[in-house]
Amino acid sequence: MSVDGAGAGPVSRPSRYEEVVLGLLRGEGATVLTAGLWLLVTSLFTALFLTFAGWQVWENRMLETRGRIGDAQVVRANYEGPGKSLNVVYLSGPVGATAILENPVHRPAAGDVIAVRYDPRHPTHLREADAPIWRWPDFLVTVPPAVAGCLVVPAEWMRFRRRLRERRL
Repeated sequence: MSVDGAGAGPVSRPSRYEEVVLGLLRGEGATVLTAGLWLLVTSLFTALFLTFAGWQVWENRMLETRGRIGDAQVVRANYEGPGKSLNVVYLSGPVGATAILENPVHRPAAGDVIAVRYDPRHPTHLREADAPIWRWPDFLVTVPPAVAGCLVVPAEWMRFRRRLRERRL
């Protein structure tokens, strides 16, 4: 049994955190290469999920802080398929500007006038004025993998460093 130069104990023994978090991935990460690949993949997916969740929070926060309420006319309503959307033209605020309102709460028809909350700096960022601030389905899809990734990435990093130390000995 080899001992780490820092006196931290056996090099080949994983930490308790590694054992608990990475317990389901037993055979993976046995070498420096596979441990590094697992670290890279989990880091990229975690960054992707965190970026998407952060973007949702930022966009909704900007609509709440600097958003204005205006009227928009529905030019086209698309309720078919999984992605429901409305093409709208502003009647007040940025008059004449067009935008796409995704996942509308109500079902207005083409030609109806609706109240929207829009960002004056980016008129394409909008939602219905009475719509809830958060899109919960987006968060239910992104937050659990982001949290899991925040737990797995440090464990993967610990395993990768341990494999590097084992290789040096």
